[in-house]
Amino acid sequence: MTHVEMMRGAKFNKNGIGKDRAPIVMVPKPQISGKNDVLIKVTAVAICGTDIRALANPPAFDFVDGIIVGHEATGVVEAIGEDVTNVKVGDHVVVHPNIWCGKCPACRLNKINLCENFRHIGDRIDGAMADYLCIEERMVYVIDKAVPKHVAAMAEPLACVLNGTTSYKAHPGDTVVVLGGGPIGQIFAMLYKANGATVILSEPSEYRRNLANELGIEITVNPFEEDLNAKIREFSPLGADIVVDALGVMLPTAIEIARKGGHITIFGVNQTAKVEIPQYPITEKELTIQGTYITKGTMQLAVKILENKNIPIDKLVTHRMPLEKMMEGIELSKSGMAGKVVIEI
Repeated sequence: MTHVEMMRGAKFNKNGIGKDRAPIVMVPKPQISGKNDVLIKVTAVAICGTDIRALANPPAFDFVDGIIVGHEATGVVEAIGEDVTNVKVGDHVVVHPNIWCGKCPACRLNKINLCENFRHIGDRIDGAMADYLCIEERMVYVIDKAVPKHVAAMAEPLACVLNGTTSYKAHPGDTVVVLGGGPIGQIFAMLYKANGATVILSEPSEYRRNLANELGIEITVNPFEEDLNAKIREFSPLGADIVVDALGVMLPTAIEIARKGGHITIFGVNQTAKVEIPQYPITEKELTIQGTYITKGTMQLAVKILENKNIPIDKLVTHRMPLEKMMEGIELSKSGMAGKVVIEI
């Protein structure tokens, strides 16, 4: 009889409530099965907004029942398939969680983030909120061992934001307004500030505004108590050069505050969001509106930024918790009284 090694994993239960939504259970440890496989001993996984929405009751994001959750992962290579050449046992690595097919029309147009046959770890197939993860070599990137595991876990969300900031770059003198001060909005703000722009973060939560100040974002606005448009005009009389909707529901506001000829980036993923869009000012102001979805060739750049400490992203990780407290981490993230919560395994 073959002995099956077991490990801990947070397994999604679509009918569960509270801690039973993704209980920590014993599951079979994945094994190297292909020549290009990499077996990773997971050391840390950051909680994503999609995790928060999927593990809510009722869910606002669709996960496959029974899979192991988690996708913003880092770890140490434990074993490799015979054809693996880019990583070796003992390497510290980060994981690209969106496995593209390479064959569909989108992939053949080099739009790998728009693959029609995605296998996302952590929502479609087993993810990383476990002791081990096995994934193809092409989805794994080596990161310097000196980068702390809770910081390395930020590579994937950083790469996703870089997809937006590299698609439309800010320049010194530009005014950028970020709508929403969650972790993604904070990363947008840090990156655009690093480019030399004047960055204004609009966020109702005092906790998140204070966190932004700690991250070096000096100009924050509570849009419920202050006139955001008037604040922007103090720095850019014509309006914002770039507006980022980090929530996915703020397009009407973005259209209002952007200058003529300005650019709007929509990042926030909200499957239930429905907003009424005023068409005339888009035309009259000749606005460019661009959606940006996950990461597209920016993981290596994210690794370089983390290794070089180009932005203070380590300060964005406000809570580090063990695997057994993952659902507590979900609730903490949902409360808005945390920056990024990282589960350390």
